[in-house]
Amino acid sequence: MPVIDTEFLFALSPHNPKHKYALNILEKYMGKLLVPDTVLFEFLIVLRSYGRSSQDIRDALKALRKIFSIYSIKEMYTINTHLLIIHIDLMEKYGLPFFDSLIAASTLIIGDEIISDDRDFDKIPDLKRIPLTP
Repeated sequence: MPVIDTEFLFALSPHNPKHKYALNILEKYMGKLLVPDTVLFEFLIVLRSYGRSSQDIRDALKALRKIFSIYSIKEMYTINTHLLIIHIDLMEKYGLPFFDSLIAASTLIIGDEIISDDRDFDKIPDLKRIPLTP
């Protein structure tokens, strides 16, 4: 089952230029998408870094929960020492940024496909990237 990257969560906003592509993915993979805790963690960190208030972030997370429920997106819990070891290995071996390697590690633990336009994931031979946009 495909894992969604953080950019997918941001593309769920109607104001995002990739929104229509995210909707297409939701329809195509309904009931088959996974979102790891590492993606949700990055989502939270990015919103906070943009200066969003706690209430704005809470509202965004509630909106995500509703979307997850409607489209049967399953939240996956992957953070443990095993994940962190894989994460460090991926950073060192492929030169991935912190969150890309963390999300890639989560993806490898729960599957082998990630929906993302981030080409850094292409560096990992055991990971198949499904583009968000054509």
